[in-house]
Order: sequence, then structure tokens, then C-alpha cells
Amino acid sequence: MGFLTGLFSGITLTTATLYLSLTVHQRSRLHQAAILRQQSLLLTSLVDPAVLPRSSDDDDYYYYAAPRYRLQRADWVERWKDGWNAEVEGAVKWAQAVRWGEVRDGVEGRWRDWRQGERRV
Repeated sequence: MGFLTGLFSGITLTTATLYLSLTVHQRSRLHQAAILRQQSLLLTSLVDPAVLPRSSDDDDYYYYAAPRYRLQRADWVERWKDGWNAEVEGAVKWAQAVRWGEVRDGVEGRWRDWRQGERRV
């Protein structure tokens, strides 16, 4: 392989790699921008459905107002789950508040007393 052949093949390979990586980066950024625009529009339509922008890409395409969502009361399963979560949270807070070193010392002392013949509970 001659000098010029190696030089031009290296330049071609580098240019092609750079072009492909820039194209992939640009398309992923455009896709990300479209997703963010859609999410922003969805969140805006939840808060105020009357304020919706018109698409600037296509004159015939309009964003239609999303239906108003109404709050539903939680059913009995959700209330039961909330109660269960509150119970678990209370148990965890109690377990974190206990001084486990003192509990261990007390249990060890009672076990020692029991083994030595003092049979009180």
C-alpha cells in the first residue's frame, strides 16, 4: 500500500466515521426533542387544555384539546394498601427508634441469670 493510498483511505475512514456518528447524534437529539415536546404538551394539556399550541411543522395538523380528567376517589384496595403502608412505616420507625444494644444486654443478662439457676422470667 502506497503512501497516498494509505493517506486517502485513512481520511475516508475517519470522515465516514465522523459523518455517521454525527448523524446518529443529530437524529437521537431530534428524537429526544420530539419526546420532550410531546411530554410538555401532555402535561400542559392536563393543567390547562385550552392553551394548546398549533403545530408549526404542518399547516393542516392541529393539536386537539385533551379531555379533562376528573379525580376519582381511591377504591377499597387502594385504601387498604395505604393502611398497610402506614402500618409498615410505623413498624420501621419503631424498629429504628429501639436501642438494640440495650435490648441485647438485657437479654444476655437474663439468659446468664437463667443458666445460673435463677428461673425468673
